[in-house]
Amino acid sequence: MQKKDIHILVIPSWYPPFGGTFFREHSLALQVSPAGVAVLAPLETGVSSHPREFIAGRWRQRSIGHEGLREITSIFRRIPMADRLNCQRWIARAESMYATYARQHGHPDLIQAHSAMWGGLAAARIKKRWGIPYVITEHRGRFTPQGAKAHGLIRPWHRPLLKEAFSGASHIVTVTSCMQEVIGSLCPETRLPFSVIPNMTDTGFFTPRSQREEQAGPFTFLCIAHLEIIKGVDVLLNAFARARPSLPPATRLVIGGDGPQREALKTLCISLGLSGQAEFLGRLSRSQVLSALHQANALVVPSHFEAFGVVIIEAMSAGLPVIATDSGGPADIVTPDTGILVAPGNPGQLALAMEQMVQQHEQYKADAIRRYARARFSKEVVAGHYLALYKSLLAHKFQ
Repeated sequence: MQKKDIHILVIPSWYPPFGGTFFREHSLALQVSPAGVAVLAPLETGVSSHPREFIAGRWRQRSIGHEGLREITSIFRRIPMADRLNCQRWIARAESMYATYARQHGHPDLIQAHSAMWGGLAAARIKKRWGIPYVITEHRGRFTPQGAKAHGLIRPWHRPLLKEAFSGASHIVTVTSCMQEVIGSLCPETRLPFSVIPNMTDTGFFTPRSQREEQAGPFTFLCIAHLEIIKGVDVLLNAFARARPSLPPATRLVIGGDGPQREALKTLCISLGLSGQAEFLGRLSRSQVLSALHQANALVVPSHFEAFGVVIIEAMSAGLPVIATDSGGPADIVTPDTGILVAPGNPGQLALAMEQMVQQHEQYKADAIRRYARARFSKEVVAGHYLALYKSLLAHKFQ
């Protein structure tokens, strides 16, 4: 690793190829600034995933690279119906990987853990053994104060482990402010050091459509989500059905993404009589997401709870206004100049917002929305916030 003025080790709670592309992009953004960055990622996978790699003994631990970023991964199988044991195995694997990493590359100045479950807990154990300070950035929607659906994801056995992870951190970054109340309640006797740094997006990739691509077809609402209950796509379909008599006849609803609710949502779409105006695109690549944004007039995010909503800032970077539920994170992102907030789980309010968006669409200026996104969520801006935080923490450490 090239010697730089700060040595940062990133421990993400999940990582490609099993999700977590954002964590790679975040690490790459830090890498181009004055920090030496590496990623250490235990990868937990299901019994049926990648059987050849296990049979051949590959992927037990390997060092790979992505655009010059050092990535050390170690894959192991999840034991079905054994969440507590799998947590212990994940932490043990992370500690073992860290010991090897430190022998080969030296101890880092600071660990950046993404999510307390379980990268933050691994960082806490590493600090206890080797004394390395750590920052947790929390991304998970279960830490939003949005009622039983979110709170039920924090189980009783999670709580002492989460307390250990959060209470030992030098700093806790939340991607939106709404998460701090729930995290603080896990450590009631400790004043936790919080700040908000939003997620980032590639504003050089997510750009507005060109004049040659100007849309001449019907008004199109776009929703991009993993098709599961918490994303509220059923609420969106019901809202679209309610709003349809007040919308231009050709108005379309396009839904990108896949998940366990896909067939049920298709059935609901048929029962609501929306087959001719609603379309399911399936799983989308990054370039297909951009293409879908270019063909849409507005994004709709109907989640029951949402820690942030990266697709919101991708859409804003592309100049689109957004309708989102006031479900946690979106309240920190969506402004009156960039879109509309409605109550989660309320198809009536969402239908009215869709009608309003069509009627008042011209007031949302693509250039102004994009400037807002670049000023708050670009890689350069967000990486700068992190570098300033790291330098502040390390300066305090060495005083």
